[in-house]
Amino acid sequence: MMIKALKQVKSQIELEFPSREDAEIVLRSIEPEIRGSPSERTSTEIECQINILKITITARDTTSLRASLNSYLRWVMLSQQILELKH
Repeated sequence: MMIKALKQVKSQIELEFPSREDAEIVLRSIEPEIRGSPSERTSTEIECQINILKITITARDTTSLRASLNSYLRWVMLSQQILELKH
């Protein structure tokens, strides 16, 4: 039996916000993280469609994917908590 190594792994999460404005605020708050910490092991795309924030992460391995996913989810949660303070 031969086991092939993964060439890459990919995950997409969609987060729904109460409004388009909230989704765009969160998008703008985490965009610098994509530009600010380029990694050779992962690439990330983020887009906003109405009130849905889509985050797509492509990684070389599952460890990198999990680390990136955890980071983006923490940043989104922090942004959401700050938005709740505003309301």
